[in-house]
Amino acid sequence: MKTLIKKNKKENLNLLVFLSFLMMMTSQFSFSQTIWQGQHHSYRVILSGDLSKYKTDSLSVKIPELEIDKKVVTTVKGDSISFKNEMYGFSFKGKYNEDKSAISGIFNYYSIPNTAVVLKKEKEIQPLYFSQHPKKPYPYQVIDMTFLGKKTKLTYGGTLTIPQGKKKYPLAILISGTGQHDRNYTYMGREFFTVLADYLAKNGIASLRVDDRGFGKTTGDFQDATTGDFADDIEEQIAYLKTDKNIDASHIGLIGHSEGGMIASIVSSANKDVKFMISLSGVGVSGLEMLNLQNTAILKSYNFSDKVVAKQMEMYNIMFKVVYDTKDGESAQPAMEVKLKEWMQKQDSTTLKEIHLWDGRDKDFLYRYGKDADRKWYRYSIHYKPENYLPKITIPVMVANGDKDISVPYEENINSFKKYLKTKDLTAKIYPGLNHMYQHCKTCTQSEVKELDEVFAPEVLDDISKWILARYKK
Repeated sequence: MKTLIKKNKKENLNLLVFLSFLMMMTSQFSFSQTIWQGQHHSYRVILSGDLSKYKTDSLSVKIPELEIDKKVVTTVKGDSISFKNEMYGFSFKGKYNEDKSAISGIFNYYSIPNTAVVLKKEKEIQPLYFSQHPKKPYPYQVIDMTFLGKKTKLTYGGTLTIPQGKKKYPLAILISGTGQHDRNYTYMGREFFTVLADYLAKNGIASLRVDDRGFGKTTGDFQDATTGDFADDIEEQIAYLKTDKNIDASHIGLIGHSEGGMIASIVSSANKDVKFMISLSGVGVSGLEMLNLQNTAILKSYNFSDKVVAKQMEMYNIMFKVVYDTKDGESAQPAMEVKLKEWMQKQDSTTLKEIHLWDGRDKDFLYRYGKDADRKWYRYSIHYKPENYLPKITIPVMVANGDKDISVPYEENINSFKKYLKTKDLTAKIYPGLNHMYQHCKTCTQSEVKELDEVFAPEVLDDISKWILARYKK
């Protein structure tokens, strides 16, 4: 018995020594792994591994935004580095810089052809970065917080940005557009509201940005919510700001983008604590008209012929009207199916092929659109009428659009704001060459957004800040 115990002790000691050795080796292996990371527009290219140790072995290449993680064979000759994966179409050829902290070369892939990329040595994988994103240390105060909505009973997670050394300041609540977004209003790596909050704070204006329902630190069911519910969320944010003694809530305003502009209009029409409103590409027309304008502009951006656009919109508008006329709580899909069948029977085969409703594709359309059409959010939006809200707004208002915006075409929307708003202080600005996300664009299509490194046009940031400050009475 004693001999067995001694033997077990010896084995246990050997096991501990082995495990320690294994941990040491694992640690050394992990330490030797190096990350080389570059970026082209919205895509990161990440090479993982130690090039000096594994010159001809397989290393890993990741393109996270395309959900790609593949092995590549790497070759190092002097200061030249190349890697490729023939099966998946990768290739890269480059050279070290003088201190070997970066590799400059040409990356090739189907979505990223013949692209100059600089792979910099990093300790860990870095998020997408754009030059307008602010860097620490910030010259203003940033406070991450959560608070409870008294009426909605939801927990809200947000970031308050306050100018340094100021006890009095205007404060803007930032409201994101359609879709579920984080507080920074991140799209394709670009942090729209982070850049806006940074610019405002540097010019003496505070801001609050909050995660959408069901995202980040905010609770709630986003899918079951309407634009009206999102307006309730803004009401809760205003109520919270008024109760926090550390915050100057005497000059609160709203800055809404796209659907956020509609939300700002709803809240500003009823809440007397709102002192100013800025609508960036905000919806100023009815929901039904918005669908017509938006879809027409998007179809034209694909260079379809006038005939195809007209026929497509003829069909779309029939579908929109069906949804508009459907009672709350009822599905629009049965009536949509009947109306679409009637319309298709009047069209020739060439037309149906041109608008992609040939060979059973009408069933795919009905399935996809039907799911959206029955959502509470869609029903609320399609019944939106600006005349119910805009005439009640008497505070200073700024409305802005890019003239290349195809999501919220500028002319009709701005004219509608001018028609219905009763405020004596209205500023309307149309920015040449800017798309829906306030980037200077070239083709100005929806897909081009990810190819533009600009996050937020500087002239718009400047105009927003100056406009607010001109109306702030200390």
